[in-house]
Amino acid sequence: MAAIWFTPENLLGRLESPPANASNNEGFYGRRDFSFHALLQVDSSQADQNIPLLRIFADNSSAGGTNYQTLIWIESGIVKVLGYYGTRQGCRGYSELSIPFDELFELVVTFNPSKNNVQDRVVIKINGVTQTVQSIYGHSSMNTFANFTRVILGGDGSASGNAKGLLVVQATLTNAYNNSSIPVTSSSSSTMTVWHWDFEDSGNPLKIITSRNNIASELQWTNTDDTTVVWSDNNGPPSSDNGGGIIIPGNGNTTCIQGTVTEDDLPVARRVFAITQAQLEVDGSQETKHAVLNSVLSDSISGSYSLDTSPYEGAVIVVAMDDYGEVWQANTTYEVGNVIRPADFQGYVYLCTVAGTGDNTEPTWWFDDSVQAIGNAQFKAKPYTRPLAHGPVIPEIVPES
Repeated sequence: MAAIWFTPENLLGRLESPPANASNNEGFYGRRDFSFHALLQVDSSQADQNIPLLRIFADNSSAGGTNYQTLIWIESGIVKVLGYYGTRQGCRGYSELSIPFDELFELVVTFNPSKNNVQDRVVIKINGVTQTVQSIYGHSSMNTFANFTRVILGGDGSASGNAKGLLVVQATLTNAYNNSSIPVTSSSSSTMTVWHWDFEDSGNPLKIITSRNNIASELQWTNTDDTTVVWSDNNGPPSSDNGGGIIIPGNGNTTCIQGTVTEDDLPVARRVFAITQAQLEVDGSQETKHAVLNSVLSDSISGSYSLDTSPYEGAVIVVAMDDYGEVWQANTTYEVGNVIRPADFQGYVYLCTVAGTGDNTEPTWWFDDSVQAIGNAQFKAKPYTRPLAHGPVIPEIVPES
């Protein structure tokens, strides 16, 4: 296996496809269906960062047009999907649980905003497990692909909004809905196009293999900075003096930390992180760093959590964080459980208790525990709880069954 490594120092590097015309076999016909299957690894140094994975620009009239836009990214470990038609949101969904860090994982994102079942509109899978997707929204006017389509891997479309600490081993992109863990690798259909890339060809690692109507073609990624976006001849970051992943020591044991999160003596759901107390060696570097071993959402009823920290057996700091929410945006559709906050944060977040659509003007925010309307949705204000830290804690070794 081979891979492309977006180094932690990367600023300007990303992979850009040429515009693909739907009239050619490598192009995509305009459809609402979308699927993206990828084998990835994210460095734990990016655990609290935004990592753009895929950005798609599509337009029916211009190769440089942006009438339809789709973005998949990882924000503090959470996989997020957002689509626009014109200036309006056309598709949205966020995974509830975090990705694993410092190890390869399989990611599947597929959506069709017009599916009758809301939960089918956006599906996210991590290592074959279907995730609970929050804040799902889909509009029938949303298309991901059009007559002209451009794709960016590892970038959000801006000059400096590029991935860091991201390893891409292989990926498949299609204009078909596919919630299976197994990607489609070729197409005999005249309307479905498949792009696949695996970087295996050392002579031409940046080629994209396309398939439609039983015709295979090739396109080429353009690397905008090959000093910080580099090819690896295996499925891990290349060794260099600039450093690779954090080395997690251990003896091969399964370890975990269990506990309960409460607020005012009541159990609550919080994102719980396990962070090494010690700074660990970084592969191929003189640096040492703390490692985020894992994160999990505590149970909303019992407050309990169980964090897999394998194979680490050293002291760990456990940090529980309240949901900081999304910055308020005009005309947004909200589901029960969504959390928002004003751009000018003043210590309160707002929990959606009745689903609906917000106003086109920012509300007058209130600072007590009452429930008020934002558009035709209802929100309850609550003080944002500062992160809670506990430790050091020694992980428990789980006996072999």
